[in-house]
Amino acid sequence: MQNLILNKTGKVVLPVSLLLLLAACSGATEVSLANLVNQEYSLDGRTVLTKGVVRTFEEPRHYWIEDEQLNRVSIEPDAAVRDLVGERVEVSGRFTVSREQGRVIQAQRVTLLSN
Repeated sequence: MQNLILNKTGKVVLPVSLLLLLAACSGATEVSLANLVNQEYSLDGRTVLTKGVVRTFEEPRHYWIEDEQLNRVSIEPDAAVRDLVGERVEVSGRFTVSREQGRVIQAQRVTLLSN
C-alpha cells in the first residue's frame, strides 16, 4: 500500500493533484459560478462541478445557487436542494442554458459544505 499523507489529527489528506484527477475521472468540469455565467454557452451540455449558497423563491417555487457577486444558476430537481436553503453546497450535474429556461444544472450530486 502507498504511503498516506496524514494531517495533525491523523486524518488522511489527499494531494491536490489526486483531487484534480478524481474530478477529471468523474467527467465533471470544475468551474466557479462566475465563470459558469460568463462562459455559459461554451459549457452548455457539459457536466460541471460548482459551489454556491442555495436560495429559493416561492411564486413559482424554484431553487438556485449563487455566489457573493449574485451569479446564479437554477438547480433541478427541486428535491435535490429543497432542504438546503441557506446552506453552502457543491453541485455536480449537467449544465444547460437556453433563452426559455435560463441557466440550469440537473443535479446528480449535491454535497453540503462546511461554512
